[in-house]
Formats: sequence, C-alpha cells, structure tokens
Amino acid sequence: MYSAMVTKFDTSERVDTSQKPAVHFAITMTPSFPILALSGFVDTLRHAADDDNRSRQRFCGWNICGADRTPVTSSAGISVTPECSFMDLPETNYLIVIGGLIPSIDDTSPKLLEFIRSYYYNGGTVVGLCTGSFILAQAGLLNGHSAVVHHRHRRDFLLRYTGVQVTSRDIFVESERLITCPGGTASIDLAITLLSRKLGQQRARKGLVEMSIDRFRSGKEMAMTPLSKYEFALDNRVRMAIQLMRENLSDNLEIGVIAESLGISVSQLGRIFQNVTGQSPARFRRQLQLEHARWLLFNTTQSLTKISMEAGFSDPSHFSRAFSEYYRMSPRKFRLKQLDREHGT
Repeated sequence: MYSAMVTKFDTSERVDTSQKPAVHFAITMTPSFPILALSGFVDTLRHAADDDNRSRQRFCGWNICGADRTPVTSSAGISVTPECSFMDLPETNYLIVIGGLIPSIDDTSPKLLEFIRSYYYNGGTVVGLCTGSFILAQAGLLNGHSAVVHHRHRRDFLLRYTGVQVTSRDIFVESERLITCPGGTASIDLAITLLSRKLGQQRARKGLVEMSIDRFRSGKEMAMTPLSKYEFALDNRVRMAIQLMRENLSDNLEIGVIAESLGISVSQLGRIFQNVTGQSPARFRRQLQLEHARWLLFNTTQSLTKISMEAGFSDPSHFSRAFSEYYRMSPRKFRLKQLDREHGT
C-alpha cells in the first residue's frame, strides 16, 4: 500500500511583488486529474516567469484554486491542495480547468461549473485541459463552438454532448474565448502559445531546453495520425488486427498470421477491412509503416537506412520508393523541408 502525497503550493516566496506579472493564470483540477497536464503547463510558466531558475512569478503568475482548499487527488494518487478559493483569486487572464478520468466527469462539482460560467460570461478566457473539454461542455459553454478531444475520449464526448464541432487531430483548438487541449505534452505547447502573446516567443519558449523538449508544436499539428480513427472501429476484429500491426511494424508479419491469431480466414479479414477502412489489410499495414517512418524522419536524426528497417521495409530503396509515392516527396527531401521550416528558411 502507498499513501498519497499531499502537495500544498506556497506562493509566499514565489511571488515577486516588485512588479506585476504581464499575464496571470488560475488553475483548477477535478478529482483523478492527470499530473502531466498540470506539471507540464505549470513548469512551462515557471521557466518563463523568471531567470536563473529562481522560479519567482515576475513575468507571469499563477494560482492553484478550488471551490475551497480541499486537496484534489490526481489519477496517480498524488494530491494537490489549492492555495486559494475561487472567491480569493487575484485578477487573472486565463482560467485553466484540468479534467479527471471519464468515470468522475459526471460528478463535477456544481460550484465549479457555476464559477466557470461566471468567469466566462464576465469576459474571461477558459481553457479545458484533458477532459476539461467535457467540463466546459457540461457548463454549457461549448454549444456552437469547436473543441478538440483526445481520440480515446471522442466517443464518450459525442455520446454526452451535441452541438459541438469535435476534432481529435489538433494540439489545441481556440473558439472565441474557449480553448480546449487533449492534455499530455500538448499542455506545454498550449502554455507556450498563450505566454508568447504577452511575453514574446523567446521568453515563452525558454523552458523547452530546460525540460529537454526538442521543439514547439503549433495548434494545428496532428495529435493523432489519419489512420488512428480505425483503432476505435466498432468491429473488434479490426481493432485487434490494427493493434497487432502496430506492435509488429518492423517485422515481416504476414496477413495470414494476423487472420489466424483472430480465428478467421484471410478472406474474412480482407472483407471486414474493406468494409471498415476501404482498403486491404496489407495496404493498411503499409500505410501504418509509412506513417511511422514519417514520424521518425520528423522527430529523430536516425539515418534513412535505420528508419527503413525500423518501419519494416526490406531495404532503403524500397522504402524511398514507397514513401515518395505516398507523400509525393522523397524521405530525404521531406527531412530537409522540415529542417528548413524549423530554422525559418
């Protein structure tokens, strides 16, 4: 057994009273919230807020808040105690709402929902991190707006709420004064974007090096691949087949082996894949391999030979031909184009 850690944020030594921060964030969480969303967002603020790792709230500020000061336990069992109540919040530019695991979403506090509505209708900007998008929808704020939901929660969201234009392919989505983000490391990219508007890009991105993150992602970069939607197909055989394919991208896994592991024939597997995805299992697997190769080209410095092997191609020439046909440019040209984009050339 483990005992949950209770963390209380003390701002007495963090706030620099000699100057008012240019931007301020109020952050609140619901039970079973993910630690990464909170830590990624706040640590990005911390690095931008001061120099020399002194962690004072000079250029930007933040408060952890709640309806009261009752500790909120995360999905990891770590509890965080709000430092102030909603009523005691200082003037703030953004309200960040970090949602918890799906089973707890329907139990969101009425006091939190009322505060979110009040904050928004009084001109504030509300941000929903992770399942915070569900909470914004519960508060009735997302009707007629666009929102991004993590692809694993998309079905749950659509079953609960109507009237919202939902995407699962963006890092974050802005719709007037409502911002949604699927959480995880995307919380860092969102924090940088919001900080840039008040503090400039150089200070906003200051934490990237400190947190060992290689690059900043814009809101429209895909948080999932075009083929990810099929991993949540209604047909369980398709889901299991795709899982096997993803787990064996670098191996020469024959379609017959996949069909056998599912207890169906190759022709049956072909028919259900055609019905669900519009293509054969072999073609679908090849596209998964090409997507993986594209990700490696974008995010690593591995050689083309190593990437071709890791993506399951027999040799670099075969990989180059397949990649060029699918993406309309060679792997080498693709990598050079991304490097030019990063350096602003």
